[in-house]
Order: sequence, then structure tokens, then C-alpha cells
Amino acid sequence: MLVRRWLDAAGISDPVLRHCYTTCVREAADRDGGHLRWWGLRAVPAPVRPHVGALAAMAFTADDYSDTGPVAQRRCRFDAYTDAVLSAIAAGHATDPVLHATAHTVRTLGLPVSLCEEAFAAMREDIDFSGFTTYEELQRWSAKSTGSPMVVMASLMTDPDTARRMEPALREFGELFQFMDVLCDLGEDLRDGRLYLPLEDLNRFGVRAEDLRAGRWTAAAAELIAFETARITHRLPILSTELQRRTGVSFIGVLEKHCHLLLGEVLAAGPALLDRSPRPRFADVLDIWLPHWRNTIPGDHQEGLS
Repeated sequence: MLVRRWLDAAGISDPVLRHCYTTCVREAADRDGGHLRWWGLRAVPAPVRPHVGALAAMAFTADDYSDTGPVAQRRCRFDAYTDAVLSAIAAGHATDPVLHATAHTVRTLGLPVSLCEEAFAAMREDIDFSGFTTYEELQRWSAKSTGSPMVVMASLMTDPDTARRMEPALREFGELFQFMDVLCDLGEDLRDGRLYLPLEDLNRFGVRAEDLRAGRWTAAAAELIAFETARITHRLPILSTELQRRTGVSFIGVLEKHCHLLLGEVLAAGPALLDRSPRPRFADVLDIWLPHWRNTIPGDHQEGLS
């Protein structure tokens, strides 16, 4: 991934901004197991990549503040950081490289600041997380947590006006993607003392939260997971087709295929789902992503970070 080429493609010539964006990409590229490097950066056109790197580096930092340390300290550090992000956006600049690049991205692309504020609100709720009683509560949180970033991504790959017109569908698509993540990370979240599945659904299938926390898999748990998976697989193809038709963004179809692959692994995991997150075969992942990477920028697979 030659960052210099991306910056040239994006028309970013100012030396300070080029340094800031390069810092962002390097900080973000290997986070989350390298997912941004492979799935996020390679999946979008070169002019968009510096902006994806800036927003991702900022979001990763905010997430770190919301996820680590004693709860009271998390809240203080998170609020201080997100206030700094919003101040940088309002001023149009900052001394911190990540915040300076973020401010430039938001202003250059005309992104609504409210999308950042909503994503921050979801992270803040997660600090004091105590569970969801209903599926509607999970939907509202997911719409802010992943729905808002999905609108941002569509704004980067089309334009803010198109993203605004398609915002309800984009939010629902992100919402379902977040729910898929909840199912994949069920065991990890349980070890962290968090259960994101709605309590009304547990009660509906006669699943006890204490059994899940103790790693006890039951036939009722299998039925619950199948029910939650069907919620996603029923709606996702409809949204994907509509969004691709209305926005022309093929990346959405790739995300849909990736989601179906992971959900298949969730269903096949059985009791192991309470122990570890399912991991599909890398060859199966490549079958989904490689054609899109090759179509995004020819010769992209030969690039390296620089």
C-alpha cells in the first residue's frame, strides 16, 4: 500500500497533511488483526484511502479509551478525546496528526459532524453497558455504532447527498452488520461480562444468561442463535440489492457476502461459539474479496506500505 500514491490520487499535496495522513494509515493498518489493511483500505479506491485511514485511526483511539482501564477513568479519557476530535473539526486543524487529518477529511468531504457524534454516543453507552432488554434497544445502539460509520463510508465512495438519500437503508445495513459481529463475538463478550443478545429473545427460547456465561450450550441456545442469524440473513440481501442499485457501490455486495460467510460459521460452531469467535478459512475469505480488490485498483496486490 503505497501511501504516497494514495495522497497524490486524493490531491493532498500539503507536506503537513501528507505526514498526518501517513501517520494515520500506519497507526490504523495493523489494528484489529490487520482487518483495516486488508478489508478497509484495499477495498476502496486510492483517493479515498487516506480519508479512511484518518477516520479509522481516530475511531480506534476513541474505542481504546472506551474499552480499557477502570470504568470511571474510561469515561473521563473518552470524553476528553472525543471533545478534542470535535474541537479539531470545528477549528479545521489540530496539533495532533490524527486529529488534524480527521478535521481535514470531515471538512473536505462535507461529512455531517452528527455522524461522528452518534458513533461517539454509542461508544459512550458501551462504557456503562448493562444489557439490552429488547431487540429494538439493540437496533438503536447498532444504528449509531455501525449505522453511522456505514453512512460515512457511503459518503466517501459516492457523495454525501447520495448517502443522505439512502441513509435509512445504510443505517439498517450497518445495524445488521453490527448484530452479526455480536453473534461472532458472543464468547469473547461473555468473558468480558457482556451479553448483547436481547433478554426478551433469551426468555422466548428459554435460554438462561447464566448458562451462556458458564459456557453451557443447550438445544435452546442453538435455536436462539439460529433465530438471531435468520433475522440478519432475511433482510440483508434485500438491503444490499437496493443499496447497490441506488448507489452503484459494489463494496456493499462484498460486505454482504462476507457477512453470510461469517454467519455460516456461527451456525456451524455450535458449543464452540461460547468459547471463541468463528474464523472462516482464509481461502474462502479471499474468494469473496480478491476479485473486488483486483477491480478496485489493478496491480494493487503488489503494493506495500510506504
